[in-house]
This record gives sequence, structure tokens and C-alpha cells, in this order.
Amino acid sequence: MLNLFFNGNANGNSGQGGVMDFETLQNARKDLIGELEAIIQYDDHLHKTNVDVAKSTWINIRNEEIVHVGELLGLLLYLAPYQKQYIEQGLKEFDERVNKKS
Repeated sequence: MLNLFFNGNANGNSGQGGVMDFETLQNARKDLIGELEAIIQYDDHLHKTNVDVAKSTWINIRNEEIVHVGELLGLLLYLAPYQKQYIEQGLKEFDERVNKKS
């Protein structure tokens, strides 16, 4: 499942991948927070209107922000590929928790 999200340069074997620049890494993390906040904002707007044109506009923009989240996750793993193991561990733990309740 994770390979759908983290392939390509995530292992740091090409280009500058794996070369961790702390400031760049922190900026990517902050950008990720900004994208998540934007998604929340657009979802909020969606639930507070009945205007179809506004809804379709905000849906489109929100979905673009979700794409940006994916791009930034890829960048984070490119800059710090050691984090992939922790993300995979968290996804595994979540999957185990969900499957226990099924």
C-alpha cells in the first residue's frame, strides 16, 4: 500500500535524495501543515453553503491541495528517507487496529 505513495526518489538513491538539509526539511513540514489547514478550510466552506458553483470550486481547489499533500510527503521522504520506516510502521499499526474491529 505504501509503495503507491512513496516510490521513485523516496529511497534517496538518485539526485540529491537522502541529503537532509534541516531547513529545507522543516520548510516542507510547515508546507504540509499549510496544505492540511487549507483542506480543512475548503471543507468548512463546502459545508456552509448551498451555492453549487461555490461548492464545485471549493471541491476542485481542495482536491488540488490533497495532491499537494502527496507531493510534500514525497519530498519529505526524499529529504529524509529514514522516516519511511516509521510511516510504514504507523500505517501497519493502523491497519491492524482497523482489521481487529472488522
